[in-house]
Formats: sequence, C-alpha cells, structure tokens
Amino acid sequence: MSVRDTTPDAPGITFNALAQWAQQHREDYEEMAARHVHAVELAIQCINDGTPTLLDGPDSPLSRQIKSHHGLGTLEMNSNWIGSSQDWRCPCCDRNKFEISRAGNKEQILAKLVIHHDHMSDALKAAFRKVFIDTQTNRHTNTGLALVERMDTAFAAYDPVLVCEDCNNADAHAKALLSQHDKINLTHQSFSIGQIQQFIRSQPHTPHQIDENELRLLWIDVRPTYRARMKLILEVAKAAVMQDHWYERYPLGFVPVPTLGNPYNRGTQSGFEWLSADALQRAFKEKTISHQSDWSRWRTVNKKPRCTPPKNYEAILLSQEGSARMWKELEDCWHCPTCARPKHQTVKFQNGKVGFQTHAPTRSSSAWRHIPRICMDCCAVVKSMTWELKKGMSVIVEATFDSITPDQLRSIMTARPYSPSLIDSVKAKALIEDYVRKTSPPSNSENPWSTTA
Repeated sequence: MSVRDTTPDAPGITFNALAQWAQQHREDYEEMAARHVHAVELAIQCINDGTPTLLDGPDSPLSRQIKSHHGLGTLEMNSNWIGSSQDWRCPCCDRNKFEISRAGNKEQILAKLVIHHDHMSDALKAAFRKVFIDTQTNRHTNTGLALVERMDTAFAAYDPVLVCEDCNNADAHAKALLSQHDKINLTHQSFSIGQIQQFIRSQPHTPHQIDENELRLLWIDVRPTYRARMKLILEVAKAAVMQDHWYERYPLGFVPVPTLGNPYNRGTQSGFEWLSADALQRAFKEKTISHQSDWSRWRTVNKKPRCTPPKNYEAILLSQEGSARMWKELEDCWHCPTCARPKHQTVKFQNGKVGFQTHAPTRSSSAWRHIPRICMDCCAVVKSMTWELKKGMSVIVEATFDSITPDQLRSIMTARPYSPSLIDSVKAKALIEDYVRKTSPPSNSENPWSTTA
C-alpha cells in the first residue's frame, strides 16, 4: 500500500497529515495572533500609565518628562529604547535615559540606544580574503571560511553590550582622531566600554567630548594588543600572554543587553512572551519618526565603477559557499539576459571583497517568466525602482518585477564590466511617471464610465 492510499485513521504518518492538522488548528493561530495584538494594546496602556517601567514608549511618564524638558513633541525612538527599562542607565557613561535624550537637528528628540560590538569577526574575514589575494593561490578551500566564522568570538575583546548612541559614536570619533596621527589601519579596532569611559567627557543632553590626551595615553597601552590580535592565531596566542586588553568581563548579574528582545530579560515578566520590540515600534510609528530615504537616488546618482577583480577571483568565489553554488549553477558561457555582460564580468570586487550572485525574477511577473536568472546589478535596478514606487511614492506594486519589463530595463542602462550599469536618468524618470500614470485611478474626466451634467 502506498503512502497516498493510507487512510487518515491509520497509525503513523499519513498523506498530507500536516496540512490536515494545520487546517484543523487554523482558528488557534488566528486566536493567538489576536492575543498578540491585544497584548501590544495592553502594553501601550501600561507603558503610558507607568506600569510597567520595564518598557518605554513615546507617551510614557519618562517621555512626557523628556518632551517637557526639551520643549519638543517629536521623538526619534528606536526599538532598543522601547524595549529597555525607563530607569536604564548606560553602562559606559552612566547617564540615565533622561540625561541621554537630546535635541536633534530636525526639531526632534533623539532617543536611541545601540548594541556596541567588537569587529573581530570582520577582521578575520578580511584577513581570509587578503591571504587569497596576496598569495595569488588558485586552490579553493571548502572549510576555511567556516573555520574563520567559528573562531571570531574567541578574538573578541568584549561581548555585545547595550549603550547610548553617544558612547557608540565616541568609539568611531576616537578612531578618526587616532587615524590623524597613526598610520596603522584602525578599521577593525573597537574600544570596550571600560576603555571608552577613560577618554569621554559626558554631560546631560549633549554628545560626548573626547579627551584627546587620555585617548592617546590609552592608545599607547592598547595599540600593541591591537596589532598582536590582527596577526591572528599564533601571534595572538603569544600576545595574549603579554597584554591585558583581550576581554572585559562584566560584573556578576549584569545583563549586557537588557531589552525586550533578550529572552533572559523578557522571561522575568508575565505577559512579555506576547510582545516583541518590533511590534511595539510599529505600534508607535505615528508618534515617532525615522530617517526618510531618498528612493530616487538609483536613477539620479550613478554609482562609482568598481575595481577589476584579482586574477584568482574564481578560487576566492569557490571558497565562499553561497557564491560557489551560484557560480557552479551557470555555464561559463552564460550572459546576463538583461545587461548582456558575460558571467565573469558580473563578478563584484569592492572593499577587498570578491562576490558573485544572481537572482531569479518574480515568477508571477509575466514579462519575466522566460528569464530564469539575471545578475545582481540588474536585479538591484529593478528593486530600486520598485522601492521608489512603493516606499517613496506609495504606489501599489504587487510583485517586485512588475514595475519594469526586461526591454524597459535594457533601455535605461549602459552596462559596465564588474560595475553597476549607468542609468539614463531622463528615461528612468519617464518610466516611473508612466507606471504611476497607468496604475493611478482615473479622474472623472478620464473615466469612460463617469457621467457629466
């Protein structure tokens, strides 16, 4: 007897048993979704009346105090701020949320917390790529990148920690100051909160000032460790014995990231299991603001050309799982159906990274059904046009590739080897306007079904 012939009452797995079970319990999912919505509504009510104070929002008692102090009514508030306690203090500068809040340059109050993290993961991957390029090896590795990715936490100087945006910015500012006097590559340097404390001078409601003398003294102490860590593996093992800046342990009981998204923090309060920081932020959308992107830049500002990949780029690609899979899927003679570039000219080399990626157009977009794959540079143009229509102009686009046909895409592009195509801004604008005109509801004068007096 085949599995398909098995009756639903038979023991064991039956044909389509999962689908049958899902159909039977569909109401459970709808009820659960409704409970999540209700939980957010109750959370907002509690936040606004001051219970609990373990979450925050634009109308919490603290936020009302902040608005009154600054004389402004608009908050630029992120999910980390919403998901953390109203009495939270930055473990780096020791300011509370009220003291951290400050006026922005757009008549808004900045209320943002960020997760400060080390950059050793990026350093290890950069070194992995650099070895390929410097040695010009043409033998790819199947496990090298996976090994690098598993090792990154071992080289981190500290664990991720929630800090105010000013402390995180101070880290970047400090590196910029040091770069003016030290030729060493500081791309992957990141100070721990204990180190940042040594060179910042903080005041309520203002960005931190940098004490450059203290920063230089700290850098004299930290620099040898940073150089040793960048030598990796054997050099790091040797330097770890001689230096004392490898890892900063937090006090016992200290929760580095005390936000709603942290399961440890969420599990301490009944009802939090129904909430998410993102859901709360969406609920507060009308009372907070976010940076408005210029969705037309894809057609008004042409991207700079990229560099030619190194001669051994294929060995690098084949050592990266995702790129290797896509590279092997296509014949060597493959050309992108839209920009007509040969396979090797669609390789991307930027910031020392070699990559290769293709994309399958939306199958529901009829104009694209005969095209199985296009290069990512062409895909980026399609996505950018769709984003401008949807996010920049609030135009309905059912599927990403509905916004433009292959022939229209070719008509606005001039292909370049290894680089994004040049976009004809006039033609691209005309396509945008044409799409908007065709999809906009007709006015009475244009509606053949309308009647006139």
